[in-house]
Amino acid sequence: MNKIKVLGFMTIHYGGAYLREALLSVVDHVDKMVIAYSRQPSQGHGTNKECPDKELDIYFICKTVLGDKMIWDVADRYGAENEHRAVKYKYSYGFDLVLTVDSDEVYASEQLQESFKYAYCGLHRYYGIDGYVNFWRSFDWVCTDGFRPIRIENLNRKNQDQDINLKQTIYHFSTCQPIEIMSYKFGVFGHAHEVRPGWLQDVYYSWSPEAPFGDVHCVARDLWNPVPFDKNTLPDILKNHENFNKRVV
Repeated sequence: MNKIKVLGFMTIHYGGAYLREALLSVVDHVDKMVIAYSRQPSQGHGTNKECPDKELDIYFICKTVLGDKMIWDVADRYGAENEHRAVKYKYSYGFDLVLTVDSDEVYASEQLQESFKYAYCGLHRYYGIDGYVNFWRSFDWVCTDGFRPIRIENLNRKNQDQDINLKQTIYHFSTCQPIEIMSYKFGVFGHAHEVRPGWLQDVYYSWSPEAPFGDVHCVARDLWNPVPFDKNTLPDILKNHENFNKRVV
């Protein structure tokens, strides 16, 4: 098999607390990495709040990790999330696969080459990931569900078919973020209009390891029920994270 050429891709407006780790988990496995930065929210919801993460800080983290693999693409705003995510096609010529990475997703790096082979040899264009570990409030609690977001695209396939059974562990930290990110994110992300009324205060901030409860998903009912997780099984880049030993983040 010839070397599989992989383009990494990230859309970003705010970085959150795990941007560095997300990039570190894939940098050695991609040939180039597009960082599609938007100065305004791109998922259909505006805000008067100031973004807690500055453009220069995001650029510095990305450049430090990615070096000459980085392609920095900037826009003031996008009309919709799909327009933002389509930026990858500006740079995809000559690549076999696109690996999408969100800034709160840390890949199990040692599994990536097998994931690339699976997608490269597959007959489908889009590959959903079976292997999300959703951290809840700390590194000690996780939630699981049946969602399998598309994260790998085979550019050599012209069909629109999906395979949602690609086995790849992704450590997902969307609900293990500092207060300032949670407050900002839940006003501008794609599901902002669906969030359960009072969820941040009544569920997210009210939950504690000493008095845990279930049914904590921000939109869906009876889906997320936190269970203990052995954080010592995590890769070293996460064991060294400032949040690793916090009771709650």
